[in-house]
Amino acid sequence: MGLAEVLRLVCVGCLLVVGAHPTDAKRIPRWWMKVAQRQGPNACVVEEVPNTGLEFWTECKYWLNRRVCGRRTRIRFECCEGFERNENENGCTRVKPLMNLLETAESLGATKWAQYIRDSGLAGELESAAAYTLFAPTNEAFENLRGSLRSQMEAYRGSPNNPVLLYHLLPTKLLSDDFQADMLAETRHQGHSVRINKYSNGMTTTNCALLIRKDQHATNGVVHLISNILDPSIGTLQNVADMVLNDGRFTVLADVLQRSGYINVLRTMQGSVTVLAPSDEAFQKLSESRREKIINDREARLALIQNHVIPHVICESAVTGEHRVSTVSRDRLTFSCDISGTFVETTKMRGNFNLGQNGIVHMIDDVLLPDRAKNLLELAESRQLHTFVDLVKKAGLEETLTHTGDYTFFVPDEAAWYALDSQVLDEARRDLDLAGQLVRFHGAYGRHLTNAITDNQAIMTLNEEDPVRLQVWRRGLGVEDARITEPDLEAQNGVIHIINKVITPSNQSIDDVLRSIPGQSFETFLEAVGRVSEEGEEGALLSLGPGDEMFYTFFVPSDRAFTRVNQNLLRRLRQDDAYTREVVRQHVAVNMFPATSFEKNLVYTVNGMAAPFDIKKARNDVLKVNGEQVTSSHLCANGVIHVINKAFMPETTYSTYGYGGGSTRRTYQQTVTFAERYNGVNQELPGVPQVPW
Repeated sequence: MGLAEVLRLVCVGCLLVVGAHPTDAKRIPRWWMKVAQRQGPNACVVEEVPNTGLEFWTECKYWLNRRVCGRRTRIRFECCEGFERNENENGCTRVKPLMNLLETAESLGATKWAQYIRDSGLAGELESAAAYTLFAPTNEAFENLRGSLRSQMEAYRGSPNNPVLLYHLLPTKLLSDDFQADMLAETRHQGHSVRINKYSNGMTTTNCALLIRKDQHATNGVVHLISNILDPSIGTLQNVADMVLNDGRFTVLADVLQRSGYINVLRTMQGSVTVLAPSDEAFQKLSESRREKIINDREARLALIQNHVIPHVICESAVTGEHRVSTVSRDRLTFSCDISGTFVETTKMRGNFNLGQNGIVHMIDDVLLPDRAKNLLELAESRQLHTFVDLVKKAGLEETLTHTGDYTFFVPDEAAWYALDSQVLDEARRDLDLAGQLVRFHGAYGRHLTNAITDNQAIMTLNEEDPVRLQVWRRGLGVEDARITEPDLEAQNGVIHIINKVITPSNQSIDDVLRSIPGQSFETFLEAVGRVSEEGEEGALLSLGPGDEMFYTFFVPSDRAFTRVNQNLLRRLRQDDAYTREVVRQHVAVNMFPATSFEKNLVYTVNGMAAPFDIKKARNDVLKVNGEQVTSSHLCANGVIHVINKAFMPETTYSTYGYGGGSTRRTYQQTVTFAERYNGVNQELPGVPQVPW
């Protein structure tokens, strides 16, 4: 193994210590590795966060700088723990002598805390007794001391039984390698433990105070330097559920927890949790009617509670950027930070927290509404469905979507609206009636979730004239000629399904649609369909009008495609009803399959009325059916139309993509049947393949 490989392994290990992903090691540039190597032995990186006074001693040589709350950190090299520079030598080659805990804390710059210990009368014990772990606050920690904690410290100043001091001592030596993601460690303050948390972004906290320097070895233990003085009055004596109930700032939340019965769930929940507790003032920001509507709705109430509970401990100080965190309901909340502070969603956190036996309670100033407790308009806004929201307001339907329900809306995403003809969209933004028509056709009465959608289902839209047609595909669901891309977004008064296309009513027959396509003629196919539609069961299935209970996909050859068909077969098409019916059936699939129902680079077998079709969408979105390219696609009253440039005659239809012998054999059998009927068993039809029986 070469030097480069060894260094990369060292880098991986170093990054793993701080919780970074191992693949980050691959991004360490060689020039930086050379810079780090030139620092000599036992040199480690210190990371500074500009304009904050924060420094993190990494105990790692190959550390890369990063962004912390939007600030690009600066790095410098200092001697690693236990080493110092030797005059005229590169790197840190002199081993420092071990000192006792108090001397070690002083050498790290925690002189105020060391003096506080000396004043208490505990100095002798920390200088000579059995091994301890000392969490030593920096001198800067004294500048930000809360008045209540300062008073508590002064009340016991000079006493060896000072609870604040004893709360910073563990009666054993605990190194950072022994820290867990979430753990309680017993302190010398009897009955009180500190909560240690280790995060994947490299941050470690003790009672949410940041660990600045770790593992500073002493003759009688180890010192960890922390950013704040720990307050034993917010210690881990109570369950978080009881903390919410007993804190007079959360009476509304406590009432909701008790009425829902979730208070017992919170008490017995396994592991540690974070409760984001809205204050009573936060609930007052909601109107009384809105607040009562949520609280009295069992599902909305449960969703509201679960949106404020996270199944692990989140410390505000550990947030270094944007972090998406799952709640107990598997929804996600975004934690972020910038120069002004830390936020959950858009609510600023203020460092107001209490620690409990099974987690932490943060007081927040806003209620974090989950989707299920929002109204439809709020839900659409939260999903950046801005064009739909604008049209709702333009159409005067804001009150409807805000206060009444239940409704289902199939809402096009922003890309879908901008794929629409710009003139149509501009006119809808000006015209109240057109905006209303567009919005109403995308909505229906009732709450239609995807677990209840069936194939070929039609539900009446809010315009009370035109239904929308739903389809179930192999790996998706469709509405008209759009795909549902994000299903089942439930609001308090309905549900939203996000779709990838703006849909419009399709009241035209096959005849009307085909005759409206410019530059192409379809008289041959339309004549054949017209004859079939006048007779028998197949005629009913191929009804041209709206209101049919079944919907179809038509692969329609142009007249130009029929000019390439054998003239004898064309005469039969026009003269023999049975043959005409079979030709039409060769071009019809059962169910609606718009282009959006197919994923790229997959071959789909679609059941036809006569034989299966093989359909494939290429990477450039070009659709092919049995190898023939679809030139355009359209909607009609009873299905989807795909225009093709080849007619699928019964005796020449076979699988292009290797559907298998079954399809091919069935087609050849049809060839013999028509040959027998029109020409005799042994007479060869021009252009018809002979069957090797």
